[in-house]
Amino acid sequence: MIKQLCLALACVLVARSAGAAPVLEAHFISVGQADAVLVKCPDAKTYMLVDSADTRYPGSKDAFRKYLEKEFAGKPQKIAVAVASHPHNDHIGSMQWVLEKFEVGTYVDNGEKYDSSLWQNLDKVRKKQVKAGKLKYINGKQAQSAQLPLCPDVSVEVFEPWAFSNALTDTNDRSVVVRLVYRKMTFLFVGDSEDPGEGVMLNDTLRKKLAADVLKVGHHGSDTSSTAKFVMAVSPQLAVISAGERNVGTNTRYKHPRYSTLDTYSAWFASADKGVSPPRHPANGQVWAYDAAKKTWRQHDRPKGLWLTVQDGTVIVRSDGERIDVAFQ
Repeated sequence: MIKQLCLALACVLVARSAGAAPVLEAHFISVGQADAVLVKCPDAKTYMLVDSADTRYPGSKDAFRKYLEKEFAGKPQKIAVAVASHPHNDHIGSMQWVLEKFEVGTYVDNGEKYDSSLWQNLDKVRKKQVKAGKLKYINGKQAQSAQLPLCPDVSVEVFEPWAFSNALTDTNDRSVVVRLVYRKMTFLFVGDSEDPGEGVMLNDTLRKKLAADVLKVGHHGSDTSSTAKFVMAVSPQLAVISAGERNVGTNTRYKHPRYSTLDTYSAWFASADKGVSPPRHPANGQVWAYDAAKKTWRQHDRPKGLWLTVQDGTVIVRSDGERIDVAFQ
């Protein structure tokens, strides 16, 4: 029944888009305890990738690769921009595969050297392609911020809070942040930024970059991210958490999302008056979250503007530049 409803919603969205402005899509791919977002431009042929799933969570790598292979079937194997927010396995799991399989125009990372064979092998491929003139590379730490050409009516900026504060010592807080604007709508992808990184983004220099209609929730819904001040500064109409099943694979250790984080988003969506109602879920219901105070998994009433890959599968946020709709697979 839910799957039928998903397909019906997708058909409605396509129908509503007919004859209107071209639609941009952000695919929050269901890859378990990991991140992977594929943005498709309104021209339906230009793509940006932010992160690339995990190597450890069951099925994450295969789900990511199959999704891209299906999306690019019969199309040029080209990705205009690929961003590795930071060098943890659950964000660069298949980035080497991406660089080797696709013609990537610009590659962005946070500039941090990392002690893992996964990152080291990836970095060797990156350097080889740059040296051969096949790839443009942006070191987020050195660049601080950069505007990236993507496609008409879409602007992309990457910025690195670590470049503005060397006090950020944790790799999560050194995440590259991506801000995408399509006409009147803004998307913000914050990697695994935690409280200290969010604090840097709340300063006078970066705060003006935070307001967004769609937020990729930091650090898989951890209680180390999504402070109330940060969520208020972003003021999202819609937020998406990418996390794994409870007590499965690496989420046995991480236990994301956290109950207190869902409390934060519940409070935000209940109190915010943004003039636009967030897209509705097919069913409200409850979602599982880990209550760190009680040291147990509990069901939480689902915040009305929050979507979760663990609950919804791949979440596709579509926008004509004036409004947003959601479908999922």
